[in-house]
Amino acid sequence: MSILHGKITAEQLTKFILYGEWLIFSTWWIGDGLSSLMQSVGASEKVFQLMDSLPSDQFLAQGKHIWQFLRLKLPKLRGHIEFVNVSFHYPSRATVPVLKNLNVSVHPNEVVAIVGLSGSGKSTLVNLLLRLYEPTSGQILIDGLPLKDLNIKWLRQRVGYVGQEPRLFRMDVSSNIRYGCVRRITQEDVEWAAKQAYAHDFILSLPNGYQTIVDDDLLSGGQKQRIAIARAVLRDPNILILDEATSALDAESEHNVKGVLRAVRNDRKTQRAVIIIAHRLSTIQAADRIVVMDGGQIVEMGDHIELLTKNGMYARLTKRQADAVA
Repeated sequence: MSILHGKITAEQLTKFILYGEWLIFSTWWIGDGLSSLMQSVGASEKVFQLMDSLPSDQFLAQGKHIWQFLRLKLPKLRGHIEFVNVSFHYPSRATVPVLKNLNVSVHPNEVVAIVGLSGSGKSTLVNLLLRLYEPTSGQILIDGLPLKDLNIKWLRQRVGYVGQEPRLFRMDVSSNIRYGCVRRITQEDVEWAAKQAYAHDFILSLPNGYQTIVDDDLLSGGQKQRIAIARAVLRDPNILILDEATSALDAESEHNVKGVLRAVRNDRKTQRAVIIIAHRLSTIQAADRIVVMDGGQIVEMGDHIELLTKNGMYARLTKRQADAVA
């Protein structure tokens, strides 16, 4: 109407519409940016709290002196692990014991499997060994020395851990395998570790081989687990922990990975203690020793044949899995 009456021109109307559109979009972006800014402020508060927090007793000077002693006396960790009368409860559940006076040892070049129902304390045992928690009572010995006296950084550099849900990063496959290795690594070393974990063949089938960028939808669960196992093998740890690390593997891949475990006993150059936690009992039949836990205590111990002969809890678990498959 203003144009028809000659009050404004078509050019002025077009300018007004464009300016109004730009103003609306700019205002919308400001609101969106302010929302993102407030989210960042909230997240940064947690970061600053972590930065201001004091280091744990595990990283204080006491362990460093012991570590210097170890460099002189034990340049190579043997991997002899002993749990001596270990009991534990979580701080938030002081009245619910998770482990009760547990005694078990793992010798170098020995594969020990820990099995049991959910909530029996299997993963808690590993968390104590990694010193993510401290025992309520008792102690853990590594090569005869108390775990609490060892330098935690020095120890964790010699421990390889593979969990049920391995963490892979958005970088190439080769870098994912190298991650966490402090020594100099060549591409040949990476491929050797991948072959040990039976991951080499499927890695070569990826679009760019070892240089393929890992994406969320690129790899299956079993392939991620094999890359994580290769990462642990590459570190050449003296203690190797597999916490449900073969749960997503198919039958053939699981059979191949078990060959890696059998090779541990035949490797005279490297002394390595291997601890396996598994619900799939087919994974641990070749273990040197199987520890059966229930209610935070050890109820049975022996190899696969011995435990089947006892016709106890392990035999019942094996029968249930066999019935479920049938």
